[in-house]
Amino acid sequence: MRADHRSRRQRASQARRYEPLAVYHLAEQVKASGIDLPGIRGPWRVGERRVPRPGRTSLQAIPVISNLATDVVVDTKEHAVDVAGLLNWCGVDQLEPVPDLAPPTN
Repeated sequence: MRADHRSRRQRASQARRYEPLAVYHLAEQVKASGIDLPGIRGPWRVGERRVPRPGRTSLQAIPVISNLATDVVVDTKEHAVDVAGLLNWCGVDQLEPVPDLAPPTN
């Protein structure tokens, strides 16, 4: 029964994950146009958050982008470098999330 509870919890966690594919794609397009995203200076820096035990991908740390006020967790170190560079290149100093944002209904 305990294993069943854990799998339900994992499924619920996965349902809430958001992968910013559009942001990753935009970063790829910007890099393809010749912009050196890793070389762009700004408030966003790449770091990592150590995990007490390896997760499902066996990582010892999770890639994080931070501007010292906000931390954004991403799936890979490469995506962290790209997104941090993109935010810096765009001049985005802070992210201001909109609470309870939902897509419009038709």
